[in-house]
Amino acid sequence: MTGRLNLASLLAGIGAAILLGIALVAPTLFSDVASRMDVAAAGTGPSAEHWFGTDDLGRDVFARTLAATQLSIGLALAATAIRVVLGVAIGMWLSLSGSLARSIGTRIIDTALSFPAILLAIVITTIVGPSIEGAVLGVGLAGVPTYARLGYTMSSAIVGRDYVAAAKALGLGRIAILWRHVLPNIADTLAVSTATSLGLAIVEIASLSFLGLGVNPPAFDWGRMLIEGAEAIYVNPAAALGPAAAIALSGLIFSYLGEAIALWIQPMRSRSLESGNGIDVSASAIAPLRLDAGEDQVLLAENLSVAFPAGRSETLAAVRNLGLTIGRGETVGLVGESGSGKTLTAMALAGLTGHPARVSADRLLFTGEDLMAMSGALRDRLLGTGLAVVFQDPSTSLNPALGIREQMTEAVRHHRGLSAEEASALALEQLKLVGITEPDRRLDQYPHEFSGGMRQRAMIAMGLMMRPSLIVADEPTTALDVTVQAQILALLREANRRDGTAILMISHDLAVISQVCDRVLVMYGGRIVESGPVDQVIGDPAHPYTQALIGAIPDLETPRGQRLVEIPGQPPTIGAFPRGCSFQGRCPVRQDACAAAEPPQTDIGAGRVVACWLHSLPRAAA
Repeated sequence: MTGRLNLASLLAGIGAAILLGIALVAPTLFSDVASRMDVAAAGTGPSAEHWFGTDDLGRDVFARTLAATQLSIGLALAATAIRVVLGVAIGMWLSLSGSLARSIGTRIIDTALSFPAILLAIVITTIVGPSIEGAVLGVGLAGVPTYARLGYTMSSAIVGRDYVAAAKALGLGRIAILWRHVLPNIADTLAVSTATSLGLAIVEIASLSFLGLGVNPPAFDWGRMLIEGAEAIYVNPAAALGPAAAIALSGLIFSYLGEAIALWIQPMRSRSLESGNGIDVSASAIAPLRLDAGEDQVLLAENLSVAFPAGRSETLAAVRNLGLTIGRGETVGLVGESGSGKTLTAMALAGLTGHPARVSADRLLFTGEDLMAMSGALRDRLLGTGLAVVFQDPSTSLNPALGIREQMTEAVRHHRGLSAEEASALALEQLKLVGITEPDRRLDQYPHEFSGGMRQRAMIAMGLMMRPSLIVADEPTTALDVTVQAQILALLREANRRDGTAILMISHDLAVISQVCDRVLVMYGGRIVESGPVDQVIGDPAHPYTQALIGAIPDLETPRGQRLVEIPGQPPTIGAFPRGCSFQGRCPVRQDACAAAEPPQTDIGAGRVVACWLHSLPRAAA
């Protein structure tokens, strides 16, 4: 099977080269013969002098078939370019648009796809007017919906990747993201589809000419020759069979060429792969937080909420009235079970939540600047230069279609205007700092040539290129083995020590948090339930949830036969938060007050704050 496909692919490649060669030289070599009329020899059949016979004016059909190759393929190329470029651009643009634009755009595309492409081509050509230009526009525009749907589907699978989120965090605009990060990752599939589409366009252009809507005398293409030959098909069948064979053969060649491209691309891909009721935010019963904005603070978030629409007027809160401060050079941990809102909080701080998430806050300050009051472009630039994000999975954090050099230098060239040489020198320095061996060689490699640990090192190096004020590390060691985990944590500590970079470390691993962080925030059900110095929170937890998290960690002194401690039940999901404390259903010390209302944030001294009625009720009674 593989051998036959490879042979067919080879023949398709040779055939395409021959066709393109004929298209280039045939008008020069055969134009005189093709236009020479011999009325005495009109309508004769095939002979040694005229292989396909002659037409009604005595012109050599074989020479005209060869001479028509350039116009036939040229028009098909132009129509294919229109449908691919315009269609893919529309589809890619929709993939990064809001839900309303996506909904309207995809409905229009689906409606257009419900009509046969050739029917749309006939209608468009009729409106524009029967001509060469009309045929090209008709066939080209009729294929736009197909490529718009293809572009939208493929781009939508890419825009959710971590490396696209990282590009957004760098402050890149929509066009830059689509051009540099989306298009390279769908280009291989587009190449396959474009080659196949070229074969279809040849047939469609010829069909319009056959109907009298395309090429008209004195110009001629295969479709025009076919209608002329059909008029004398009973006298000289070869006059029609010649251009018909050219149409069929070229269509098959380019269709198989698409398959050949796919077979060539597939091994490259394989090598790459190897290496209750909802709570409305506005109606929240949680008491608003008031935080002091100090001069040394890198980040201040006051009453930060992230909600998602649930109908026309209702919203469901996933993060609720969160308060957070991070000082310069400080390392803060954010811990909690999966689904507690940790990553969503980090993405909201970095401006990466995207539609349909709705982010609100009383204040959201980054390096003293109010992000909520800024325009989108200014906010993207501030976050792109001052904040770096290190994602959880290094295998999806780097764009597989771009080299390491290009990805590392993108931000500094975009924001600081460095030349390619200056940016490369800086990238080389950062790779050395994160401990990647042979950085000169590694800089010119692709992500699939890096191990998991090296990819994560490269991500950290990329984040440090802009000397950010804050690094958001979203579980950066989860996908790595223990030895590499220790190395990555050491790199983050070194960046914090060397450059004074603040770090927000997101993890479900309290052991990691205790090694790296100065303070820790414990998150549950979209709220911060406890915060304070890491040694005090872990050594003497105040909230029942924090106590349960620490109690569930096994140690070397745990007897082998003893059952591991577990937290009963499941965390609440968005739209199912209970009234009162979200942890009440799993809490071993639940009280009546827990079901009545959310507990407020209570200062229990020594820089510690806890949201639990066990600590709030005595104060209320006093």
